[in-house]
Amino acid sequence: MNENELSASERDELDWLRKENQLLRVEKTMLLRIAAEYAFDAGTPPPREGHR
Repeated sequence: MNENELSASERDELDWLRKENQLLRVEKTMLLRIAAEYAFDAGTPPPREGHR
């Protein structure tokens, strides 16, 4: 095995982490939208989605 290649367990973990990262991004987007709607209903300006 080349020193740059991943073992099977490392590849599995990387795949899992990528899926988890995608899920967390979706959850973050949903929470930002919910917060923006809540703020809009409360009469305050919504947060900008592009701001990190």
